[in-house]
Amino acid sequence: MMGSLKKLLGLAIVLAALPVWAQDAVEVGSITPLSGKLAVYGEGFQRAMNLALEEVNAAGGIQGKPLKIIFEDNGSTSQGSVSAIQKLITVHKVPIIFGPAASSNFLAICPIAQQNKVVLIGAESAAADISQCGSYVFRVFPSDILQGRGGAELAKELGYRKVVLTYINNDWGVGLAEAFKDSFTESGGEIIDEFPHEEGKSDYRSEILRIKQSNAPAVVNLTYIKEGAAMLKQAFEMKVKTQWIMGSASKSPKLVEIAGEAAEGIIGTYPTFSQDTPQYQHFKTAWEKAYPESKIGVFAEYNYDMVNLTAKALNLAVESTPEALREALMEAGKGYQGVTGDKTFDENGDVGAVYGKWTVTDGKIVDYRK
Repeated sequence: MMGSLKKLLGLAIVLAALPVWAQDAVEVGSITPLSGKLAVYGEGFQRAMNLALEEVNAAGGIQGKPLKIIFEDNGSTSQGSVSAIQKLITVHKVPIIFGPAASSNFLAICPIAQQNKVVLIGAESAAADISQCGSYVFRVFPSDILQGRGGAELAKELGYRKVVLTYINNDWGVGLAEAFKDSFTESGGEIIDEFPHEEGKSDYRSEILRIKQSNAPAVVNLTYIKEGAAMLKQAFEMKVKTQWIMGSASKSPKLVEIAGEAAEGIIGTYPTFSQDTPQYQHFKTAWEKAYPESKIGVFAEYNYDMVNLTAKALNLAVESTPEALREALMEAGKGYQGVTGDKTFDENGDVGAVYGKWTVTDGKIVDYRK
């Protein structure tokens, strides 16, 4: 009798220590670009998150309850992102939110998350300034500072000491350009011309003419899919002979589809991870089974890791308080080996990365090798 009572008391203590989730499901939020200029990415983000969600729930969910993601479309804008986070916090009262793509959108809402002590996690936004958002802000994607260095190392490896630098005119583009420029010039490189280009245009011929007149042996173009494809096509039509060096946001079959033969030979950097690990092979197989007609989307692996890591944190949390959830996420990340590698967070909520190289050959994106 006494032994049974002790067991019951022990069980009661354990149960009391677990978070109390009032709903039938444990809800988290996601601010996702399902419309607007970034919708070309958003569908892939959502598919990756839903793939991880299905696996989490098949494995028992969160302390016996299913995990649910409430998706809010931000229309690909900062204002839409602010409206979405306000709704997720005040109406849905979610404790954790997956932040929007595009650093400008993410930076618009990180102060709101920090002020309300809601954990905010990003899977694509790379601006260096995000590291200063606060203790409730994390990302599973590396900072621009690392990618800027990777791009500078690529340009040097290819033998280019003089380049034109152009970048999309937003927080992500400006921050990445600064990181590239600092690293490239520090090692003796020269930027012979530098200018931003605007998002969402279909005609970049004036920018391409400027590049053509510079006679640059290489152009570092830090941009998105649609803008990058338009610039490549128009440069091809204007017979611009230069080596295009791109970033990770351009690494997509969609860019190749839109640009066609104009994309041949471009070279870029991207945060890389081994595709030989059990984690990646599992993800690849699961994706192909779930979406047999769709190639793995850009940054899909990071969104998949984000959901799985969050589920681990929710299962580790001993309380449902903001501080307990923040600490659980830090703990969950320690040594966590996801599809995209080690997700250990530093004091700023950032992760590290290794940068690889990609190119387009015969209409396909492949790893670049000399």
